[in-house]
Amino acid sequence: MKKLVVDGQRFLNEDGAQVILNGINLVCKDKAKGYVEPCDAALFAWFREQGFNVIRLGLIWDGVEPEPGVYDDAYLSRIKQQVVWAEQNDLYVFLDMHQDLYSVHYGDGAPAWATLSDDLPHVTGHIWSDAYLESPAVNRALDHFWRNTSASDGIGLQDHYAAMWKHAAQFMADCPNIIGYDMMNEPYPGTSGQEVLGTIIAAYAGHVMRIADPNMEQLAGLWFDEEKRLEVLAGMAEMDTYRILVDSAREVSQIFEREVLAPFFSKTAAAIRSVSPDGFLMLETSYFSNMGIESGLQLVQDPAGQTLHHQVFAPHGYDLVVDTEHYDIYNQDRVQLIFATHRKVQERLNVPVLVGEWGAFSNHPATFQLSRQIIAIFERYLWSNTYWCWCDGFKEAPYAKALNRAYPQATAGVLSAYRYDHENGSLSIDFVSSVGETLIYHPHLESISRSDVAVAGTDAYQIELRPFPDSKSGLLAITIPDQGNKITVTIGR
Repeated sequence: MKKLVVDGQRFLNEDGAQVILNGINLVCKDKAKGYVEPCDAALFAWFREQGFNVIRLGLIWDGVEPEPGVYDDAYLSRIKQQVVWAEQNDLYVFLDMHQDLYSVHYGDGAPAWATLSDDLPHVTGHIWSDAYLESPAVNRALDHFWRNTSASDGIGLQDHYAAMWKHAAQFMADCPNIIGYDMMNEPYPGTSGQEVLGTIIAAYAGHVMRIADPNMEQLAGLWFDEEKRLEVLAGMAEMDTYRILVDSAREVSQIFEREVLAPFFSKTAAAIRSVSPDGFLMLETSYFSNMGIESGLQLVQDPAGQTLHHQVFAPHGYDLVVDTEHYDIYNQDRVQLIFATHRKVQERLNVPVLVGEWGAFSNHPATFQLSRQIIAIFERYLWSNTYWCWCDGFKEAPYAKALNRAYPQATAGVLSAYRYDHENGSLSIDFVSSVGETLIYHPHLESISRSDVAVAGTDAYQIELRPFPDSKSGLLAITIPDQGNKITVTIGR
């Protein structure tokens, strides 16, 4: 497969073509399944037919290092087999060290030996993520991790984590389609996360409830009451109000990113880069930036203060009703704000964006239109993405139909805009040409002829249709010998 590089805010392949990565999460969090999604090569062929060209492939710390300093290469071999299947189907992969609620004791991630909770109680809520805000055990275990508290062997937890990442990256080093490393899924601050929540609650009390001296504990309880949570969400529906709430928590959230997350990324990146010098460093934000709090993330630097190459901003974005069936109050304006905030961070960092997670939809009929609206944001910003996530029933889900769209996988030149119209199956692409081949995925290639393709801006071009075997979809290749032309390609059925 063609090697990818980072060039400013773009991904380029070795031919210099601008690449859009469009894919899916494949993450197994089930210990009973050995943390490996049961599947075979056919699933990866289907991914390719759907237009995916990248997979965010999950690893679980408990699977990699079940005992301190002891690595399970049999587990890594099973993951590696999936990487090989991906390569056979022209799919790039980046590895995601996944965690939810930090540990296998509470969700997934850290092994039992790396979970130091000081015997505090674990509390669950109506939604799994409520435990971040409610569980003393989860927060204490996270605090110990961020402090690099020693495990039973005297080695710090973060030091174990970095060494574990080095081993995993070294194990996968001969896989040419692995492009990068997502160092930790949705890093949560631990106990200091209560400060973020408290700041938002205080702002909510003042701007929505008009309470000057709020009872913070009582107000926090509103979020954890299923019925009252809906009232709170209604109070956050107006974007001027919601912007005030997320802006109020920006500084306290960014303190964690500057003082805790940045040195963690530096340590982990150094371990990975020691065995994979050119692998992309996929930088996630604090957990709270998923909801639109502006991230203060900084690019990773080496000990001499030089910014490392090949870094990617990999935020997540979810509306506040995620993991519920409350699609009647799903707020697309709030989603627009979340991704506009991520765009602001991208412009500051000047690196590509690959949205590592979005969606998490059920089979509700509304998810088709919601997915289309979010994809339109990614198209407007020229972002790459991986949908969360592959699951049983995915192929029949309403949102899966929205994910199956035409787009330019590789553009010979500088891509300025593209837009797919689901209603009529048409695609428009604007770019400034360079010599080379532009590859366009189309879900309905079998019904497209050369006469359905219009190229404006040059009379010298060649078109080739490359259908996938036994599939309605495939690639359309356009070669333009001229450089510097403003080109518009329109494909209609």
